[in-house]
Amino acid sequence: MFVARLPGIAALFAIFLVCAVADAATSRLYPPHKDESSSLRLVQVVQLASREEILSLGSHLEHLLASGLKDSDLVDRSLAMGIVNCCNQKTSEGTSAWFYVPPDVALQEGDIVVIRMGRKGDRNEPGAVNTAIEVREKADAPDSRCIWDPPDPNLWMRVLFCDWMPSEGWTLKKGLYKTWLKRAAGTE
Repeated sequence: MFVARLPGIAALFAIFLVCAVADAATSRLYPPHKDESSSLRLVQVVQLASREEILSLGSHLEHLLASGLKDSDLVDRSLAMGIVNCCNQKTSEGTSAWFYVPPDVALQEGDIVVIRMGRKGDRNEPGAVNTAIEVREKADAPDSRCIWDPPDPNLWMRVLFCDWMPSEGWTLKKGLYKTWLKRAAGTE
């Protein structure tokens, strides 16, 4: 299974901080499109942040805290980055999702993880950041059911697919950056 090695989470967040200050729409802690809020998405973990990296994230740290997380929730490995599309570095970075990892979800780089996409807050509610729900396949799984599709490693744009997705109600969202999603009830 291909795992792209990307720069550290703090470095990537710093790049986005320079380009877009505190606007929640620019944070990878939220879905790229409003209609994906609360949907499930599959990612492959490529980075896990240390507490020090998390605390250096500026406005992104503010998003984490505004979502109801406490400072004590932000420990080593409680923030991760996962790729949705691969295999060109610009594509992998551009479509990556950053997400909170609750203490009961143990993951490592290379794992295939289901995340619930967050939603941007407003004046009436704090919103929620993307959050890991479960590990569906460990990085070293001998009987992998997930692939980067199409399987040709020379292609620059591939989407993560697992053979159980269609039977569990996942659908392919088409467009420039394809991805498989499982919509929350009432959002289809």
